[in-house]
Amino acid sequence: MSVGTPENEQTVIDNISVDVARAAPDSNPYLRVHWLATMLNGYGRRVFDFYGDLRATELRLMPDTADEDTAPRWGAIYGKIKLPATQSSGNAVARGVAGSIVPISTIMTSGSSEYTSTASATISDQTINVTSITRSGAIATVTTDSDHNLASAVPVTIAGADQSEYNLTDAAITVTALNKFTYLVSGTPADATGTVTAAFTSASIPVTSTDFGANTNLSLDSPLSLQSPIVGVNDTLNVDFGEIGGGTDEETNEAFKKRYLGRIQNPIAHFSDNEIIDKAKEQAGVTRVFPFEARTTIGTIAISTLTRSGQIATVTTSAPHEFESGDLTDMTGALETDYNVVDAVIIVESTLIFHFIVPDSPTTPATGTIVATTSIPMGQVRTYFMRDNDEGSSIPSGAEVAQVKTLLDTIKPANTSTLDNQVLSPTGLPEDFVITSLVPNTPTMKTAVENNLQQFFDERTTVGSNVDEDLYRAAIANTVDTETGETVTSFVLSTPSGDLPVAFGEIARLGSVTIS
Repeated sequence: MSVGTPENEQTVIDNISVDVARAAPDSNPYLRVHWLATMLNGYGRRVFDFYGDLRATELRLMPDTADEDTAPRWGAIYGKIKLPATQSSGNAVARGVAGSIVPISTIMTSGSSEYTSTASATISDQTINVTSITRSGAIATVTTDSDHNLASAVPVTIAGADQSEYNLTDAAITVTALNKFTYLVSGTPADATGTVTAAFTSASIPVTSTDFGANTNLSLDSPLSLQSPIVGVNDTLNVDFGEIGGGTDEETNEAFKKRYLGRIQNPIAHFSDNEIIDKAKEQAGVTRVFPFEARTTIGTIAISTLTRSGQIATVTTSAPHEFESGDLTDMTGALETDYNVVDAVIIVESTLIFHFIVPDSPTTPATGTIVATTSIPMGQVRTYFMRDNDEGSSIPSGAEVAQVKTLLDTIKPANTSTLDNQVLSPTGLPEDFVITSLVPNTPTMKTAVENNLQQFFDERTTVGSNVDEDLYRAAIANTVDTETGETVTSFVLSTPSGDLPVAFGEIARLGSVTIS
């Protein structure tokens, strides 16, 4: 039962005065200059203070309103502790003379933060195979057959392309993915053919921050300076595409309460969605978790051609399929019904081609309007997560994915392979908003609208789920300007329109917001 707290101290004083006048009729506690009124006023104020303390204590003892002192006790009951600040880690790319060594425990700095190498590495001349070079205007995009471990500061020599315009020595590159980078070319060559290679001289150095906290995280290409020079090694290193991440501040009391309240409100069965979510959130910085079980549909795509050689069917899709080897796939729509298989285990050859085993010997090529629908294989779980409170990008880095993967592997069933317990970073789909005729069109209202949209995308979007038009329009319409108390009375939304399509493995994120 909640404590009934008087509205103000005068109410307490009046109640005490009434009691005194009833118990001692000859007294007059209402005389302002009388000693009795002075005593009752002081006593009433202290009683009112006691009511306030009692109310505060009541709130401190409840799990949802616990403070810094009592929240840890509630968390401990449900096996939760407040997450401490963490260090960041990742890889930096060193350049210099081949054969030069960066020793373990080498200290480097970035701004006010200090980092230490956790292993030694030797700068070496390296050559990796290139699977493709495509061109758009003057920009060539290179895809390598393995992770290149480069930063944009590393010059790369491209050789072996039949189109000589692509063959450059010490080209300045811009890293765009773990296995991709771009550089400038002259002329208008067709996409590269030939046996193409990329050569460079560098070393990948694993580093960990000395300090703790989110301010130790570094993005792609951020510079790190050697504290002491090393012969043959450039003084400046740069962060690779995986970024230096995982550094978090100590968990706030509100975030800690939200986590243990989630445990209270969502009872856990072993390796259920709730347990996966609960465990992943033990990693500092994780805000939302999206587990997907076996047989969850990944996507459906139209087929351009379907041919057969022996028992092997070869499928060419009309667009990149984003399937993976081992996915279960249903084929439908072929007039030659032997091609219409259920739960075929596919082998992916490229972004447009995959194979499966077909029974009997149907006519080749297949005809009809053929589509492939693939789903997560039996025995596999795929978990995506977000870090919505991180500055910059809320999409997890490779290092942050590895941290959550390690946590979830501790609770996987004994008969589940670690390879089947997949933890992934979703692909962010930025959605730009253009708003006109906003009423009221004040600077503070514009800020409030953008903040409300950001909150919507941080809390209401889901991996693999389309974003309903009514919901994102409501996020604008229901905006309240906290500075003035005004609400949005009208607006025109030029972009986007309709439901926002989101494929499996993707999540809608807020892009730019233009309000005029």
